Amino acid sequence: MSSNGVVVGLDFNHDRIHVALGDRAANVLGEVAADIDVDNSAAEAVDAAVEMVEALRVSAGVEKSQLVGAGVGVPGPIDDRTGALASAEILPGWAGLPAREALSRRLGLPVQVENDANLGALGEATLGAGRGLQHVFYVRVASGIGAGLVIGGKLYRGAAGMAGEIGHVQVRADGLLCRCGNRGCLETAASERAILAVLRPTRGDGITRQTIFDLLAADDVGVSRVISDAGRAIGRVLADICNVFNPEAVVIGGELAEAGDPLLSGIRESIDRFALPSVAQVVKVLPAELGERAEVLGALVLASTPDQVTADRALPG
Repeated sequence: MSSNGVVVGLDFNHDRIHVALGDRAANVLGEVAADIDVDNSAAEAVDAAVEMVEALRVSAGVEKSQLVGAGVGVPGPIDDRTGALASAEILPGWAGLPAREALSRRLGLPVQVENDANLGALGEATLGAGRGLQHVFYVRVASGIGAGLVIGGKLYRGAAGMAGEIGHVQVRADGLLCRCGNRGCLETAASERAILAVLRPTRGDGITRQTIFDLLAADDVGVSRVISDAGRAIGRVLADICNVFNPEAVVIGGELAEAGDPLLSGIRESIDRFALPSVAQVVKVLPAELGERAEVLGALVLASTPDQVTADRALPG
């Protein structure tokens, strides 16, 4: 075990908490996950996470004194100025909670809190599909759509830490009302919930994400078309982003990434169609390699890599 200390990686998903311990090189010493409702009660989610960290610490044979910091991911935009969730609509049970302060106090550690897509970007750029590349755009396609941008090997957060909210780029001026309050956002056209809504009239009200994957495996033409359409909508937004940031790779992760080729091909098609030819020729569209571990591994990277963290983001334990 590293003599430089042990860091905690903690990922809150909407219905799942994932915890890992690692050394300062982000090598995993142990990890555990549990299905827990995160959305409705921040206090209950934090209590469960703290218990999981403690149990994992004991099982991994790590002393409390060896813990030196934690990286934490939540499924929503984090205001870099306050460490609090910036959108109550996404996680209503977390409204007003200063997540960074609360978790730092409960864990007794310096804590960095990030949007889950940013952590996915760090994980994939450092340990996954984007390793060795300097300019990577990670897209998390799930119940919502978020993204993280790594430029010059560093996570780009923007002025208030909320860069990458591509799910709320408008793609249809007269589209459906989005949970953010606007109409026609990308999430209303290409997120998991949007895809399920399109498929229910013909595939039944009981359709789930796993049903989609099963139907794709059975060569269901209709489902493949709907997934491809979602990919093209995402790719249309990514084409503009590629024109602005000129990344080497777009890495597609999140729960819906398991849809595979129909999703990636749709994204590739739109990038080729709408990005500048010289930009489209450079960028690779890659499936994520880390799967559901991308965010928690990114949390370890965040906590263990000093040059990914600015001094004003860490709170003393």
